[in-house]
Amino acid sequence: TTTLVTTRATYTMTPLTFVSALVQYNSSQAALSANIRLRWEYQPGSELFIVYNEQRDALISSGSSGLDNRAFIIKMNRLFRF
Repeated sequence: TTTLVTTRATYTMTPLTFVSALVQYNSSQAALSANIRLRWEYQPGSELFIVYNEQRDALISSGSSGLDNRAFIIKMNRLFRF
């Protein structure tokens, strides 16, 4: 049996920009993970994403940070019309 607890939040700053966050706990892996993403549509069909991911061991022993994985990602796409 696995318990999976998830919460998600989105904040829209403008019709073209938003920040979303996802936090999740998985009991079978004793893992706590977070994903935070900024999306900006700088031109119609063209977007910039800035993403931060982190996964931690929820059963932290003393003297350990519990960090398993961390990533910072930037993605940009551009629509070319002919």
